[in-house]
Amino acid sequence: MRKIALCLALLALLCTNCFKDKNDDCVPRDIVASSAEQKMVLDYLVANGISATHHTSGLYYQIVQPGVGLAPAICSSIKVGYTGKLLDGTEVERDENMVLNLKLMLEGWRIALPLIQSGGKIRIWLPPTLAYGREGKTVNNNQVVPPNAVLFYEITLKEVM
Repeated sequence: MRKIALCLALLALLCTNCFKDKNDDCVPRDIVASSAEQKMVLDYLVANGISATHHTSGLYYQIVQPGVGLAPAICSSIKVGYTGKLLDGTEVERDENMVLNLKLMLEGWRIALPLIQSGGKIRIWLPPTLAYGREGKTVNNNQVVPPNAVLFYEITLKEVM
């Protein structure tokens, strides 16, 4: 009887490993924008006299205010105020007090927001791969962000919860 119980326990332990979620959203994904996309962002920055730091992922950023205290991890709940625009200045999204989990946001946000702390402010230029990509963003059958668009965000990290 003990041998059967031991075998069943071992079998149960092995099976639980089979059903673990292999796509853990709380780890960095190492997604890198293509050189062509990175060049689109860089060309815009140069043409507009903007000095920004290049991240290995392909996004560019300016830390306006570093903040103090906690920096968010990828799975942190955070409160932010932000504005998102196309490079022609068209505003595509805005919120002053959004509470969200960083793991559910654009890849560019997942990369950039841990660079600042609570109270910090950052500007980011996202190549399409780190934003809405080939699909763009549609809201109520209205194309808000066109496919393959470079996006600019100004984000204030109000709180890491």
